[in-house]
Amino acid sequence: MRNGTADGKKTVKPIEIVLIVLIGCFVTAINNGVRVNYGLISSVIAGETGIGAVNVSFSVAIAQLLYGVAQPFSGALALRKTNSHVLIGGSVLLVAGFLLIPLCTKPWMLNIALGLFLGCGTGAMAFGIVMSAVTPMLGEKRAVGISGIINGAGGIGGAVLSPFAQSLSDAGGLRAVMIGLTALTAVVMIASVWLYSKEKAFRPAGNADSDQKTPVLSIVKEALRSKGFLHLALAFFTCGYFMAIIETQLYSQILSYGFSGDQAALAFTVYGIMGMVGPMIAGFLCLKMKCKWVVGTCYALRPLTVIAFLLMPKTLPAIFFFVVFLGLIGNSTVPPTTNLLSKLYGSGRLGLLSGTAFVFHQAGSFISTWLGGILVASTGNYVILWLIGAALATAAAILCYTVDET
Repeated sequence: MRNGTADGKKTVKPIEIVLIVLIGCFVTAINNGVRVNYGLISSVIAGETGIGAVNVSFSVAIAQLLYGVAQPFSGALALRKTNSHVLIGGSVLLVAGFLLIPLCTKPWMLNIALGLFLGCGTGAMAFGIVMSAVTPMLGEKRAVGISGIINGAGGIGGAVLSPFAQSLSDAGGLRAVMIGLTALTAVVMIASVWLYSKEKAFRPAGNADSDQKTPVLSIVKEALRSKGFLHLALAFFTCGYFMAIIETQLYSQILSYGFSGDQAALAFTVYGIMGMVGPMIAGFLCLKMKCKWVVGTCYALRPLTVIAFLLMPKTLPAIFFFVVFLGLIGNSTVPPTTNLLSKLYGSGRLGLLSGTAFVFHQAGSFISTWLGGILVASTGNYVILWLIGAALATAAAILCYTVDET
């Protein structure tokens, strides 16, 4: 039987499993690639549209904010429709934004095309939505290991899309970049349509009907009253805190030790590579042990890494020690956290609850970015900022270890 066995259990062919995983990887790669290349896109926009760099930066800020805000709303829509519906909608928004950006001549136009469309589009294609779509088709156990591969594909997308976009910019400027990104996103749209044809046959049987009838706010409130969800969400706050330090302060910190921009860039390249490897390792470890031990240990290793680095002489090997371990244990928290949410609350609610947890992540990023500027300006160094992160990571590890995975 194509979609089932004699006992009525739905199955997928091996070739379909491969396609589903490839689609998940491709969607995550394109989504992450777009977001990490906002800097490149911004410089091209500012150089060709006549819209000042400050206004372009404001549009990017809107996109970053809406990326987080859109995720719980996208998860709520996925409960009412399907995750594939949301992925298709997200790709449509990205295509619309890419096509409109070269036509923008005023800041308010760019706020809509880049800020609104790209922000909401990337939020609708977030990792939680992707995993919520593919998990029922792959099966819970297989999805646990594959989640690390799909998450790691985000790093590959960022690494590949950067030279791709730069080459398009050199060849044809802003229009060429936007046409290239439109073409890639159109592939996402087509792939999501195929995914929809499969997903509708694999809607979670246990709670799909009740979830569709239950008010979204009630589901979120129920999760927030749950010890397991609250522990994971608060731990995710720490993840956001660390990510913001890395994204906003680490480059300048490396330069402050007297290293060159090329050396700092190389350190970030190494960090990016480790950021691909770490989630894959975490995903496969979740097959061998409880997810809470994997995610808790990822958090527990952070204070050890930070303290070791702060005590080391600031040599180039010390810098690379730091970025290697930050990369390995940074995004590695995402697959086990997602797997735990799916295991505890069902894959049908995964998009909504992972999006809700991401709000905590973005809150941590906001606090870190705001506090980082104050602490670095007042102390002239980064020690207190990292020590606060170490303390938060210790608390996060304890919270994750105490989650009742049964």
